Amino acid sequence: MLLTVKRLLGQQCRLRVSGEERISLVKSLVSEQLNVPVNQQTLLFRGKVLEGEHRLSDYPIGPESIIYLVIKKPEQVFFEDLSKPAPVRPHSVWYQLSQVLEKHFRTSDAVRVLERVLNDYYRDLGMLSLENIEEIAGYILNLEEDPVTTSELPDQEGQPKPPVSETMKEQATQTEP
Repeated sequence: MLLTVKRLLGQQCRLRVSGEERISLVKSLVSEQLNVPVNQQTLLFRGKVLEGEHRLSDYPIGPESIIYLVIKKPEQVFFEDLSKPAPVRPHSVWYQLSQVLEKHFRTSDAVRVLERVLNDYYRDLGMLSLENIEEIAGYILNLEEDPVTTSELPDQEGQPKPPVSETMKEQATQTEP
């Protein structure tokens, strides 16, 4: 059967495999074609994670199916003393938010509010589908490539959108947790 393995940002490959092949073999083939290490791959089909030792036939995967590839960050092992504070990144959204909260709340309250915001953020992020994420990524990439055409598109009322400012583009692309 012929499968398409698609990355979030559009890179894809086509694999010819039998239904009896193990997911681990599919990951190896993807690694060869897309240069993504096997240990960083998560393969999804219809929102379900494909487990390494299962066979393709264990899932309702048919010919011409699309399998989505999610790339995990490589695991880092830190041998530093864990009691040392992590280096502060002033450009981080979370750092900037903590600075604002500390101006308006006691430190203990600011920490609790920031924890709640982080929990809500990651919970809501987990509810996004691959299609939602791909749509957001496409929108952000279009802003970076051609802001003139996206800013000149009419909105729903038929009025042209205001031009996208550089600050807004920077904020949209620098949402680093």
